[in-house]
Amino acid sequence: MSLSAIRQFAIDYVSLEDRLLLRLRTEGTADIYRLLITRRYLSLFWTALTGELHKSLAETKNAVARDFLLEMAETRATASANFSTPFEDPAAAKAAAAASAEGSANPIPDAHLLWAFHILRNPDGTTLLSLITWDRMRLDLTLADDGLFGLMKLLRDAARTAEWELPMEWGVNFPGAAHHAGETRRLN
Repeated sequence: MSLSAIRQFAIDYVSLEDRLLLRLRTEGTADIYRLLITRRYLSLFWTALTGELHKSLAETKNAVARDFLLEMAETRATASANFSTPFEDPAAAKAAAAASAEGSANPIPDAHLLWAFHILRNPDGTTLLSLITWDRMRLDLTLADDGLFGLMKLLRDAARTAEWELPMEWGVNFPGAAHHAGETRRLN
């Protein structure tokens, strides 16, 4: 399913699951998608995503210059983003309260475990992210750089909160540079 108009997204660390919870809300609808991200998934996804971004600057031969340009693009794209508005998810709040009252171990309603992804950098500068869940639901997100770098910032912040110690900074020797375009990655 193609989600072209994302109204809001948020990423939180769920300590009980030791997973990240990505929530997406679309424009003009009350639909909220809840996606669970494991440490391994994030590591592979981040590597592939940064590899695609590195390749988009292939004309810049100097790796240090590429990293600098990407860092500047990220700073520029996230400068105007609003990271302080709470995510609107009334169903999750009700479910968490009910789970707490019942002593239930699952505070995440209708969450889908992410299992595979496909990343494609489009000629117009947008990025197509296809997120595939374990139960075969596929969400296609087309993000401009401001949305992409905002998502990357939220992933980085959530991984730090989780204390996963993943290498999620721009750097010359970052393994993402070796990713192959159009490759679909599966985790098993």
